[in-house]
Amino acid sequence: MNPPAILVAIGALLVSAGALADTGEEVYQNRCSLCHAGGAGGAPKFRNRDDWAPRAARGKLALYDVALHGKPDTAMRARGGFRDLSNDEVMAAVDYMVAQAGFSPGLRPEPAPAAPAVPLVAQPSLAAAPAEFDDKTATARIAEALLVQLAPPDAKIEMQEGVASVGDLGIRVGTREGVVWLRGTVKSAELIERAEAIARSAGGGRTVENRLISAQIFERD
Repeated sequence: MNPPAILVAIGALLVSAGALADTGEEVYQNRCSLCHAGGAGGAPKFRNRDDWAPRAARGKLALYDVALHGKPDTAMRARGGFRDLSNDEVMAAVDYMVAQAGFSPGLRPEPAPAAPAVPLVAQPSLAAAPAEFDDKTATARIAEALLVQLAPPDAKIEMQEGVASVGDLGIRVGTREGVVWLRGTVKSAELIERAEAIARSAGGGRTVENRLISAQIFERD
């Protein structure tokens, strides 16, 4: 098999793997419910607000960390004991269970500092964009804003099937039915917060589903 054919085969495998990824609800039903449905081993019970409240208060990065790596001296194992689950599937399951308990935690319990260490670059034309523009335009505007404000000067945007990848940032952007989503692994938690703020502004006030994570969360893998 020549090199181009190998690359095509690898690409096909990657597409197939992505297509098979389960939603948060599916992961919960097929895996997480074994413990969380009844609270086995001290697991927070599904839709039990009191069980989830102290955990949600620590922020979603802490929730992701426990789900991905487990928690010492408890029944919670890394990835719930299902090592075949991808990072996205684990985090989607966390998002689903926490939302079903009535929470939408931020990155951390405390609000971000009022004055960021590095101020955002003003983009009047993007911030003033009307909310009526379509999903494709929202994705393009947000990606451009991220590129201008966060990426190195020589970075570029790659578009594929409505998803924008912002070069050197590790951020993928898409918009579906008016909701913006951010995915990928970035260098720091600060970049996660700044990217979300930029997406809200450039997206015309749209809801932003931020599932960016810091590379530091994988250091123990």
